[in-house]
Amino acid sequence: MRQFHSLALAGLLTATVAASPALANPFTPYTLLTTIAIPSAGDTINPNPGGAFTAFDISFFDPSARRDYVADRSNAAVDVFAGNMFLGRVPGFAGQQATTSASGPDGVLTVNQGSQHQLWAGDAGSLLRSYNISSPGLPPPVLFSPINTGGHFRVDEMSYSPSANLVLVANNADTPAFGTLVNASNGAIVHGHIVIPGDATGGLEQSVWNPATNSFFISVPQFGTTGPGGVAEIKTDGTVGRVYNFSNFGISSCSPTGLALGKSGNLMVGCGNTSTQTIVLDPAGTGSLVKTFSQISGSDEIWYDPTTGNFYVTGVDSAGGRVFDIINDLSQAILQSVSLPDVNAHSIAVDPGNGFAYVPLEGSTAAAPNALCPLGCVAVYGVAEPGSLPLLIAGMTAIVGLTLRRRSRLE
Repeated sequence: MRQFHSLALAGLLTATVAASPALANPFTPYTLLTTIAIPSAGDTINPNPGGAFTAFDISFFDPSARRDYVADRSNAAVDVFAGNMFLGRVPGFAGQQATTSASGPDGVLTVNQGSQHQLWAGDAGSLLRSYNISSPGLPPPVLFSPINTGGHFRVDEMSYSPSANLVLVANNADTPAFGTLVNASNGAIVHGHIVIPGDATGGLEQSVWNPATNSFFISVPQFGTTGPGGVAEIKTDGTVGRVYNFSNFGISSCSPTGLALGKSGNLMVGCGNTSTQTIVLDPAGTGSLVKTFSQISGSDEIWYDPTTGNFYVTGVDSAGGRVFDIINDLSQAILQSVSLPDVNAHSIAVDPGNGFAYVPLEGSTAAAPNALCPLGCVAVYGVAEPGSLPLLIAGMTAIVGLTLRRRSRLE
């Protein structure tokens, strides 16, 4: 009976989360709404004790299908979520290997081409995989044969240009790191081996399409062998445009990772180095430093939600606690710093329909226990319907407690 009541409570909470409205205005603080368990793909695929979810990379939320896609290396697949449910996965990747450069999946992206909907994902061995997700069934059919971008290691993060119909993917672990532009209609490589000048050993990280400049921008962790790194522009003809070296703006340490574009035209740049900052860059002309946030650093993925006009920045706070910060694009104010379990939580994606933030959390490891979900999960944060969720939790908790007390008297 105890199990029945717990499941009933979980079911009612799940229903409430799924029905929650869009983010309120003015800003309402986020809370943890629910966690989504991630099933193991089996002992022959998942090498972790208990089938734990401990190795993953980037997330991507598809606004048209309202699905969240997570690069799940532990289960060698792209996991698919909707609302507060695990729907299934896209298998067949390299999985969790000895190094991230030999693991996959890595970067994830969805592309909407009218009647055809696409999923793109990077894999080990310099392979770019694609799938037709026009129909909701899982796993989806393969779109193009795996595309070899000509490197030795993984294909990592990526972005899409609707106007040029090009996908930019980065081989971050090759030396030098390089980008590749791929035609989304036929899978053909249009421009390959795009190297940023001076980026001999620094790698390449998150990229974004900027319709105002008709070009891509990409985070560059380091130029040469020293320095804070910066951001570079990649044009649709495969040439490199402007390069913003953060040392020219008085930044001594960064190692840029996450990158997102706001409606303001500014770029939010996450710094991979801890005890540094997050940077707001205006890419107009020769570029200018708009603001820095010392409250969060050690970042990886950054997400921008066009509905709320907010950035969602993963990282750690000034005390070293794991968080994601919500920063408004126009006011340049930190609206909230949301505390997370002290585990690897470097990926985030947001549903523009309701503002829910999907944050993959690794399961417990020897270095960091996860009391929230010991085998790993995707935690969903957001704003519940005013008054309903807290009242439901309190009411159901009281009912369950009363039922258990009554039952204990009868046993």
